[in-house]
Amino acid sequence: MSTAETPSSLTRIVVRGVGLAGAGHGLTQALSLAAYLALARLATPHEFGELAAGSILTGLGLLVSESGMLAALVQRRDRVEEAASTALVATVGGGVLLSLLALALSPVVGIYFRSDEIGWVAAAMSGYVALRQTMVVPDALMQRRFSFVRRVVLEPVGAIAFGAVAIATTAVGLGVWGLVIGTYAGVLAQVALSWSLVRWRPQRRLVSVAMWRELARYGRHVLASEGIRIGHAEIRAALIGRFLSAAALGQFGYALRVAVQPVGIMVNAISYVLMPALARISDDEERFRGAVLRALRWMAVIAFPTSLILFALGEPLTVLVFGDEWRPAGRAVAAMCAFSAGSVVVSLASETWKAAGQPQWLPKVHTVGAVLGIGLAAATVPFGLTAVGASLSATAVLTTGYALVGVSRVIRAPMSQLAAALWPPLTAAIVGTAAVFALERHVRADQHATAAGLALAALEAAVGLAIYVAVLTALAPATGRKLAGTVVRVCLRRAGQARKV
Repeated sequence: MSTAETPSSLTRIVVRGVGLAGAGHGLTQALSLAAYLALARLATPHEFGELAAGSILTGLGLLVSESGMLAALVQRRDRVEEAASTALVATVGGGVLLSLLALALSPVVGIYFRSDEIGWVAAAMSGYVALRQTMVVPDALMQRRFSFVRRVVLEPVGAIAFGAVAIATTAVGLGVWGLVIGTYAGVLAQVALSWSLVRWRPQRRLVSVAMWRELARYGRHVLASEGIRIGHAEIRAALIGRFLSAAALGQFGYALRVAVQPVGIMVNAISYVLMPALARISDDEERFRGAVLRALRWMAVIAFPTSLILFALGEPLTVLVFGDEWRPAGRAVAAMCAFSAGSVVVSLASETWKAAGQPQWLPKVHTVGAVLGIGLAAATVPFGLTAVGASLSATAVLTTGYALVGVSRVIRAPMSQLAAALWPPLTAAIVGTAAVFALERHVRADQHATAAGLALAALEAAVGLAIYVAVLTALAPATGRKLAGTVVRVCLRRAGQARKV
């Protein structure tokens, strides 16, 4: 460990990185929310469903063409220039080949969904794979350098480009094709910006088959796990689109987008900040174990209440923000409230395994999630969208349990230590959510005008937060007091800013 990577300096880098990554991701979510607020009134659930169905091959193509290269580059400690040049050729070449394959298979997508329009959308989206793959290496290099300021600019720029173009094109009646054009505008803006910021250029003489094999040897586990994860998501989408409707698939897509909002910033921080930081201390067993346990505890403190509260407020918030047409999505949001909380734990586990050089755990946990998820989705799809949402929550809970077993073994900590970090915030979150649920039965925020309804929902959330902090303080005094102090400081800071305005 170099002098630049002492415990205190690395902690400062991580804290700064989490703040910057969180700010960038939060800005992206705000911009995306604004765009989807407008698009929810310009495009129908059916058109969003057509885009989701037509993008099925795109997700699979991105998986295969990347081949785990991003994780392999971030984790690598030597011959980085050679690895980066080789990875660029591999990812871009794979992206082009997969785009051509997706184009050839696009008629099959149309036949499966019984829609010529979806087949044409699948053909149009095939080029997205090749474009996205040109960003893999620049993104990995910036992540290795802890280049947070430059990295967090990319997502907001993409969100702005997508929103501006998609809104303009759907407003003139292009429907799903406006969404397709907006998607391309977003990725093109990110590609141009990523290459302008990375300040790196490949060297052809450094490209080698031997290096590709080294990268692929590490990346194969990441590839396998991502294949299972993406395959699970695409099969679920195929089941909904085929056996319910394209409109139901559009509703589900919006529900999933809303459900992951509470923890999106944390997942982004975990994947972008913690993995390279943990990789640098993975050879110090005690320090590595302590860092993982601290991250697990604080991720749970934040993720559990913000996720579970959707059980009470998911439907009214969705209706108030997007309109009554999206009520089925709101009910699905409430049903999948445990999904986002579980995603945070699984994400932390995944980055822990990558940093420790044990990516073989990744396909194991995602196989468990896929088997459970596909089985439960197939069993619940006849009962409608809300039941499918509930299947996501059940899958997340069971998969999280298995992931924790893997973390326990890799960091060599007993399960009791992991449970000690999780059960106080989980118990407090359940109590707080139950209180908000009972309150919402009387308030009915979605029965009021938009501004009044949102204000009522915010008040309910504040009540839930107060109860959560009180219960957490009773169960884990040190953690509760620290959280309460943070909440008070944030409130005072915002009050001061409001007075200045």
